[in-house]
Amino acid sequence: MKGLFPLQGWKAGVTVIISQIIASVIVDAMDYSILYRILPWLRPFGWERNGKIYDSVFRIRRWKDYIPSVSAFDKKELASSPDAGYLSRFVLESVRAELCHILAIIAGLAICILTPAAADVRILLWMATVNLPCIMIQRYNRPRLMRILNRPRQDGTSGLKLFWIGEKPDDLRSRGKT
Repeated sequence: MKGLFPLQGWKAGVTVIISQIIASVIVDAMDYSILYRILPWLRPFGWERNGKIYDSVFRIRRWKDYIPSVSAFDKKELASSPDAGYLSRFVLESVRAELCHILAIIAGLAICILTPAAADVRILLWMATVNLPCIMIQRYNRPRLMRILNRPRQDGTSGLKLFWIGEKPDDLRSRGKT
């Protein structure tokens, strides 16, 4: 049986943790122009009711602030009436976070192919516990931020594209990271 499943015991656990780190490194290397192109793929599904399902079913507002964030993006400004550029970066950072957790889950599923069934249950439980709450937080917050961003402004502009006017994606990436 050992030859059939190369990842057993502590090796499977270490592989899962390393896969999470690799997913983070890959997604962290993406600049905002890439995240902007991914954004439409992560739009809310109808059943999510623009993120409201996460509060009505999972009471996300009660616990979301207790989930630690490892992002270098500073969310402290959110409380102090941020500008459209800041909100746009926040939206794109939410894409980064969700994509990271999606890739981690995909890697976990791939690892399950290399482990015995008993380990698969533990791996899937770990992936669900660590990644699904984080994905739910992004899918709850992003539609609300997009609504704010898409409100018409006094200067006649609105939306995420305001973020790109006159700035290079590399400049935006470095400003998003502190």
